[in-house]
Amino acid sequence: MKNRYLVLGLSLVLALAMAVPALGGPGNPVASISASAKSTANKALKKAKAAQKTANAAQSAANGAQTTANAANAAASKAQTAATTAQTTANSANALADKAQKAAAAAQATANSKFDHTNFENGSPSSGEGEDAIVGVGCPEGESPTGGGFVLAGTDSNKVRVDLSSQYLNGWIVSADNIAGHTGENWELSAVAVCIG
Repeated sequence: MKNRYLVLGLSLVLALAMAVPALGGPGNPVASISASAKSTANKALKKAKAAQKTANAAQSAANGAQTTANAANAAASKAQTAATTAQTTANSANALADKAQKAAAAAQATANSKFDHTNFENGSPSSGEGEDAIVGVGCPEGESPTGGGFVLAGTDSNKVRVDLSSQYLNGWIVSADNIAGHTGENWELSAVAVCIG
């Protein structure tokens, strides 16, 4: 009986020594494998966390790049719209300029046809010799006056005033006399008519 308890006690000590290496027994292979697996799992977990962190940073950078690309695309769309509007405005302005050019050319052609036969008719000068002078000039048959004027010449012309310069019938009439207080005698008055046919 004592032997049996002794064997049982020794068996228990041996089992404890195998289970707990600190008691001086040989290393427990199950405990060693378990500790090694736990260490490997911890290392793998650290690597997984680092990989997740890197992936998160990459995703954040990708999101930022996408936001920038979206903003650039929106700006490009606005620029395209503005360019299209400017082109349309330029086309409209060009069309208006073409119309104005054609209208100007037509007006010039009309003016050229109207004034193609413009001429100046000069009347014979009339000498005042201290008195009033009236001079008239007419346009040729088939022509009409569009304007007129006068020519005042002579050394005493600064002592004379023109009283009348106007269209009269189919010509132009002019009158002049000495300024009050002056007796200039050396001046001549001529009438000019601008006629078109």
